[in-house]
Amino acid sequence: MSSNQQFHVTLEEATRAKWPHEIFLINLVFNHIFIFIVSMLMVKSFPMAPALVVVISVSIILYIVIKSKQVAKGGDSIFVKLNWEVCAKRNTWFVMLLTVTLSIIFGGLQLSQAMHWSKINTMALIGGVGLLPFMVVLLLLVVLGNDSVHLARSGRMAKGMAEKAKSLGLEPIEQTE
Repeated sequence: MSSNQQFHVTLEEATRAKWPHEIFLINLVFNHIFIFIVSMLMVKSFPMAPALVVVISVSIILYIVIKSKQVAKGGDSIFVKLNWEVCAKRNTWFVMLLTVTLSIIFGGLQLSQAMHWSKINTMALIGGVGLLPFMVVLLLLVVLGNDSVHLARSGRMAKGMAEKAKSLGLEPIEQTE
């Protein structure tokens, strides 16, 4: 049997189920990659440009948190609710990733100042220990988000959530091998 389970969902349910994943991907790809790069290129002319990334990110993170709680309590279908739940979990992972990365960056800057390191040593520490792992996990979250959009669009769920959906009464489409 395949690791993904197909469910009977309407086009509207599929559209509503992919929405949280698309919002999450906007934050990851558009904001934390594209807007971040553009803001860093503009930092000499507009020193507060990187703050735009923070404002957009916090807004999207809070939207996902609030909306996922509303959907969980609302009258949406099980399929839609579980897709918001998956997105909310990944949103939490992303917040933890940001927290760890920022802690490493600020800790590295403090360590660098305390030990009077050169700029290159400081950049190597922050880049290698803070930013490289951030980018790898960010890439993983983008891949998972894209997969979730595809699954939601086609009315499917990964095995773990499919089992939860069945236990909540969502009827799967029988698959033949």
